[in-house]
Amino acid sequence: MTNSERFFGQARRLARTALVLGAAFVASAATARAGDVTIGAGLSMGWGQFFVADQAKTWDKQGLTPKTTIFASGRLALDALVGGGVVVATAAETPVLFANLNGLPVRIIATLNRQESFDLVAVKDIKTIKDIKGHKIGYSQGTNAHYYLSKLLKEANLTFADITAVSLNPGDFVTSLSNGAVDAFIWTEPHISLALRQGGDKFHAIRSPGLYVGFSTVIALQSTIDKNPDLLVKVLKSLIDANDLIKKDPNAAAALIAERIKVDPEIVRNFLPRTRFNIDLERADLVAELQTQAKWAIDNKLVRPDVKVPDFNTVVVGSLLDKAREK
Repeated sequence: MTNSERFFGQARRLARTALVLGAAFVASAATARAGDVTIGAGLSMGWGQFFVADQAKTWDKQGLTPKTTIFASGRLALDALVGGGVVVATAAETPVLFANLNGLPVRIIATLNRQESFDLVAVKDIKTIKDIKGHKIGYSQGTNAHYYLSKLLKEANLTFADITAVSLNPGDFVTSLSNGAVDAFIWTEPHISLALRQGGDKFHAIRSPGLYVGFSTVIALQSTIDKNPDLLVKVLKSLIDANDLIKKDPNAAAALIAERIKVDPEIVRNFLPRTRFNIDLERADLVAELQTQAKWAIDNKLVRPDVKVPDFNTVVVGSLLDKAREK
């Protein structure tokens, strides 16, 4: 079975179970305390406002009692959202794209930042991106790292046929590079720095500025937007307060993020200049990016041939952020 076939199978299974699990979640949510909120956050510093909100307790001001679970990637946090395990989650735009192409009503209610967060972390024999030809490259299928890899290959005048693409759980990137299972991987911090520290002088990071600027998004199901919009507005207000703390004192915020995800604060401080933290919703840019990636997914046969492309203007929902910004 090919990676694409496995991907299609996972997507179909998720789509089949989404409605059942989502209905069960809505029913249970009705009996929960009003301030309870379950949150799924990916293990990436790009979700910094969530981690600052946890550590600085900006949730308290809105009367929220959060239970935050950290997942290895935003795509896994999205899976938990669709399955009813969390009410709010983080994800890059690419997993949201695939969810909607598979008919899952995942909505973007805000963005946390724009960032150029990906590096190619490689053995020293790979000196430039052109040198990945013939090598085993780790990535995570269905994420924006998948999209970044396709852009990297195009930049190097290569195709997927020129490499062995190995789809991994992000938690396995560093180990797989260290034991030789892959010759390079594409991901963000803290995995980049962890690999470089663990590998000593064996590995290095190759950066390609301007190749891709991604969105870090806040997501929820349409059913939650319909049934409990006030809860989502309170979540966004809490994140706005956390964002203000990051802007006011980046060094203190870096310490809070580092403590929450258990990494060296220096890694976070070095990452912050690559990230424009701001609670926003650049609707036109985001819709255009989703449209571009939809064409990429269809052209590369990453979705069913009969896929119906949604109106991405309905995927990006701005009304909740507008309410959260009201004084």
